[in-house]
Amino acid sequence: IKSVVFGFIASWIALFEGYDAIPTSEGVSRATTRTVVNSAFSILGLDFILTALMFGED
Repeated sequence: IKSVVFGFIASWIALFEGYDAIPTSEGVSRATTRTVVNSAFSILGLDFILTALMFGED
């Protein structure tokens, strides 16, 4: 379940950043960097939340 959520979030962030990028080599490189950073933080946060929901004790 978690891998599907992570894949969806990473793809969604990449699509959003790519669509919003300035069409120059500098714009694409900045969008790529933003994608990697935002995806990493989003996945770390979601991993914490999903793990707490799936394996947390009542």
